[in-house]
Amino acid sequence: MFFIPRANPDYENKMYLVKSWLIEFVENEGELIPWREIALDKEDKPIFAGPSERNYGFWLDTNMKYEDFDGDPVNKDEFERYWNQSGVVAIDIEQS
Repeated sequence: MFFIPRANPDYENKMYLVKSWLIEFVENEGELIPWREIALDKEDKPIFAGPSERNYGFWLDTNMKYEDFDGDPVNKDEFERYWNQSGVVAIDIEQS
């Protein structure tokens, strides 16, 4: 199975560090679905983020929608600040 690419190779060995997630949603066919995600550690520092060239994204790879999540919203500026801290340059993923 070594020849089958993994969706999130940089996530797997760091998942135990995740304390919380920031998830950006986008509307697709009338529903809000995950679009970008940032995993934060117990000190609210980004551990990893996606999608990127190497990682598709944990929440992006589910059928979950906005209403399946709970938590406190953050404003766009705060999300972008964490995104920039993560160092990830997002790839352009077509909406299905």
